[in-house]
Amino acid sequence: MNLLKKSISLVLLLCTVISFTVFPASALSYNTQAVTKDTYSYMQWDMEMIGMTEARRYGLTGKGVRVAIIDSGVSTGTGDIDSNRLLPGKSYTGTSTDTGDTDGHGTFIAGIIGATNDNNVGIAGIAPGVTIIPLKTMEGGRSYASKNAQAIIDAVDEFNCDIINLSFGSKRQADDLHDAIKYAVSKGAIVVCSTGNEGTDELEYPGAYEETIGVGSVNKSKNASSFSHRNTSIFVTAPGENTISLKPDSRMFKLGSGTSYSAPYISGLAALLKEKFPAMTKDDFAEILKASSEDLGEKGYDTTYGWGLIQAPQAIREADKYFGVETSEPDEPEAPSKPSFFQRILDFFTNSWIARLFRKIFNL
Repeated sequence: MNLLKKSISLVLLLCTVISFTVFPASALSYNTQAVTKDTYSYMQWDMEMIGMTEARRYGLTGKGVRVAIIDSGVSTGTGDIDSNRLLPGKSYTGTSTDTGDTDGHGTFIAGIIGATNDNNVGIAGIAPGVTIIPLKTMEGGRSYASKNAQAIIDAVDEFNCDIINLSFGSKRQADDLHDAIKYAVSKGAIVVCSTGNEGTDELEYPGAYEETIGVGSVNKSKNASSFSHRNTSIFVTAPGENTISLKPDSRMFKLGSGTSYSAPYISGLAALLKEKFPAMTKDDFAEILKASSEDLGEKGYDTTYGWGLIQAPQAIREADKYFGVETSEPDEPEAPSKPSFFQRILDFFTNSWIARLFRKIFNL
């Protein structure tokens, strides 16, 4: 039996070496402090940039808050979103009632918002206690305004969602989509949108509607991404260039760029604040973002960075101030240590899909 285990271990090592050829070399050189006890937390420069290490000290997780992700669905196979927090949702594609994700777009967004923290798997989410409602309107990167409009209405009427993430856009306005957004906002929902990836001053909808929170992208250097639009739809900015999140299956992680991936940072932050202040409206949230974001570019508002780069701990404190609550400062925790080069390789080996497959087959 020992000989068998040794043989299997050798096979696993060889398979991992082969698998390592698809592992981004840059992943081993990220100079980022690990935020949580999650395998790839040390690669999450985005979480460090928006202050999540400090923000987590306030104990908010988004528990009890419902976020609708109107997108390509969300996979149940990532291993990093608790099954009790990922509800079945609803499909509007007409091809299937399944809300699983075959494109990867919706799952990436869900990971940023609500990946489980400190489970030694995958990444850290902004709001790890949030409930995710996948409303699948997209297949093959395409969706329709009428289906998105119905999903928005259902998000508030059928699923009681507090926050709606819309990471898609079109240069054409659609009355039914706009009406649905206005209806959701009137019911107290906060609608967060991407703003486009062509780097122009042309408006895209629904991010350009005044009822939404439109989000632009910055890179690791806090510079506006070249693809991020420059126009009045940009309310705030968030990381959105070479950020890390989940793939539809459990095969490690994925790197992605686009304002689609900037929007969920704001959705996640909204979930944290909604947990403490359930009555917070879109207008309340907008004022809190204005007062708490890091001013970039021209002083004050500008059409490249909006009101600036979101800062989670400042937003939490500003929300307390806005709603007249005294902020209780928690004790400073011991920061998690940055894993060594060897530990990173070992983490990859331990979490490799091939390694998990062999352990399952041979019950190791």
